[in-house]
This record gives sequence, structure tokens and C-alpha cells, in this order.
Amino acid sequence: MNTRLPDIVLFDLDGTLIDSVPDIATAVNAMRTSFGMPEVPVARVRSWVGRGLSTLMHRALTDDDDGVADPGDHEESIRVFRGHYRRCCAQHTSVFDGGEDMLSWLAASPIKVAIVTNKPTSFAAQIVKSLGIDRHLDGLLGAESHRPLKPDPSPLREAVDHLGGGSAWMVGDTRFDRDAAIAAGIPFIGVQLEGDQGRNIADIVDSDEPVFSSLRDLHDWLRVRLD
Repeated sequence: MNTRLPDIVLFDLDGTLIDSVPDIATAVNAMRTSFGMPEVPVARVRSWVGRGLSTLMHRALTDDDDGVADPGDHEESIRVFRGHYRRCCAQHTSVFDGGEDMLSWLAASPIKVAIVTNKPTSFAAQIVKSLGIDRHLDGLLGAESHRPLKPDPSPLREAVDHLGGGSAWMVGDTRFDRDAAIAAGIPFIGVQLEGDQGRNIADIVDSDEPVFSSLRDLHDWLRVRLD
């Protein structure tokens, strides 16, 4: 990839800038309890996230990564999960180490920053505000009924257009982020901050696509290119 810094950097949210799984697991287990199902470990929930709320509920109801739940149960699970998650979504969620400094530095640079996430917009906005990182952002695009989810490239293109166009990079932790970036014609940067969990981004990137194990390392890499 061309390492000259772009006009815009797009970030995924969960697993890239924040560790939200503890709170997601709380809401998932509350939902499962309401269906008479046993709770599952946080590590199991961690392996289920990344494809949006609908897929998460299918997996949580079936205990299967490729499972498809009964339509009525699926609809109810989303309703129940949303109710619990709205109350707990910022209790134990945290910004990964170095993330606050990196976003603050980017906000002071000529580079625009947006989050593009498969998390529902209302939750994403509530969380970034609670964490105080909303002040560093120029935009946030989350899941809406009219908007396809990554790996569809449309949200990335929408974010770039919203910020006035120009060159962009996508930073993410899953193949869905990478596939969306490739389809949008945007260079991809990987981060691997939560361990493997069956989706080690370093195993799927090309040799010219960097992968970082901390946001501090990513920040240093970006800073060298701006300076």
C-alpha cells in the first residue's frame, strides 16, 4: 500500500477502538436467560460478534456460528437484547490502550476521522459519547435499516462522501472490514487486539497490509508518516 497518509481514516469500532464484549455478553446472557437458556462465557460471545446484531442473535439462540433461529424467536431476542444492552452498554466497555491518544492526535491533524461500524447507530453513539471519544470524530456511521452492513462497501463510501471525499484508509480487526475496504478500493490496516478468537486478521492480509497488535504502535506508525 502507498503509506502516504490519506485525507480520511475510517475505523471499525468493536474490537478495533473499543473492547465492548463484556457488556455485550451481559446483554446476550440476559437475553438467553429470558429464553430459558444457560449463560455462556464472555469468550464465547467474543467469537460471535462482528457481523451485526441480527447475526449475533442467531448465534446466541442456536449456539452455532452458522445457525439460523426461529424467526419469531429471533425478532424477540433482538427486542430483549436491545432493552438490556441500552442499560449496560457503557458499564464495562473501554477504549483500547493508546486509542484516546491516537484519536486526539488525529483530531489535531489535517486528517478527518470517522467510525464505520456494524453496531446499531444508537448504541455506537451512546458508547462513544460515554467514553468521551466522540469529540475526536468527524463522523459515525452505524447499522440502520437502510444501510448495508460490512463487508458491503457502501458504508465506507458513504462515510468518505460525508466527509467531503478524498483518499481514505480503513482500520479494522475482521475480514469483513478488509473485504469492505477492498471492495471500496480503500487500503486496509489491520489491528489484532483481542487475541485470535478464530479470526486472526494477520492470517488473511496481504504482505503489504500492515497489522498492529496495539493502538500505540499504530499511532507511532501514523505519526512517522505525518511528520
